[in-house]
Amino acid sequence: MERLDDIDLAILRILQEDCKKNIAEISEALNIPKSTVHYRISRLEKMGFIEGCYAKLNSEKLGKSFIGVTLVRARYSPGYHETVGEKISKIPGVMAVYFVFGDTDFVVISRAANRDELMSIVEQMMKIEEIERTSTMIVAKVIKEDMKIQI
Repeated sequence: MERLDDIDLAILRILQEDCKKNIAEISEALNIPKSTVHYRISRLEKMGFIEGCYAKLNSEKLGKSFIGVTLVRARYSPGYHETVGEKISKIPGVMAVYFVFGDTDFVVISRAANRDELMSIVEQMMKIEEIERTSTMIVAKVIKEDMKIQI
């Protein structure tokens, strides 16, 4: 892993908390020159530490309040985790696909407007030839949902 110093980590923390902060605001917060902030952010992007900046959207206000957690079992074959995972990831409404070890091969998180839309997402998964079985849970209440990485 590439070494990051305290300034790099501070910049990452600021951007992760609020990606709308501009270079001048970050420069002022860290008491370092704007040119240094610009250089560091560019370097962190090139190194792959920063993959993009996103707005956190309110799923309820956008009508996507149903969250499904689907456990998927697939037929084993060489490289199946890549091919099946890619097929699942292309289904509209799928937010995350995790290949896991154990009785389940994939954990899939999806968002939908209602039960019918969620059922459609699951049905699309079940149509994938390599998938043997799925088990879907509907989230009753979100207690914590935070994709930030503790650094």
